[in-house]
Amino acid sequence: MPAHIAFLDRVASPRFCERLFAHLPDVVFCLKDRDRRYQAANMAFAARIGLDDPKKLLGKRAEDFFPAHLAEAYRDQDISVLETGRELSDRLELVTNRDRSLGWYLATKVPLHDAAGNVIGVASISRDLGAPREEDVEFSGVQRIVAHIQNHLDDDLKPNDLAATAGLSPSQLDRRMRRVFQLTTSQFIRKSRIEHAAQLLTTTRRPVAEIALECGYGDQTAFTRQFRATVGLPPAAYREHARRHHE
Repeated sequence: MPAHIAFLDRVASPRFCERLFAHLPDVVFCLKDRDRRYQAANMAFAARIGLDDPKKLLGKRAEDFFPAHLAEAYRDQDISVLETGRELSDRLELVTNRDRSLGWYLATKVPLHDAAGNVIGVASISRDLGAPREEDVEFSGVQRIVAHIQNHLDDDLKPNDLAATAGLSPSQLDRRMRRVFQLTTSQFIRKSRIEHAAQLLTTTRRPVAEIALECGYGDQTAFTRQFRATVGLPPAAYREHARRHHE
């Protein structure tokens, strides 16, 4: 019996996975075993890396398909889940797509267990956040809050203060932000800051410390840590990577 069929028999029905995720084209899905080898994936995953058939992923690892910095980040995430048995939920990631465009994804990884409770693999989903519809951005004051965030990235932006500005409770603002952007207010602030930093890194020669301040990070170390966790590279390496790929 092929390894990927034996693996799936222990955790889920292959047909169930195929049918379920075929109806979610904006969700990238895969299952990996303890060796981090793909054992199942949907068509959206294959398309994201330029394959015409998800079966071409089976038995291979992330490093066979993704740029080194992304493959390394995915490997570290997988190992964390496999070794600790704890899931990684709603990780905001900025990824360079195959057409060189930047795409925002919200990723979750959960451990897979056998009947004895042993961790035998990882299930991963990554949702393409895309762009909200214009009518949704205008929903109940969200547009005004978004504009405030984007115009004051260097300020100490606190969700509670933003909610008060909108005349809402923090939970009400979070619900509206989730409806429009699929993100909490805090996640949207982080997305806006990292996105602006990435743009400045690739379009200017300004020092990283200066960019960190403009994007609301008084501590360059904290900026570097969060940028790397989101993009897969520290700021200086991201700038160099972008420069090489635009030459």
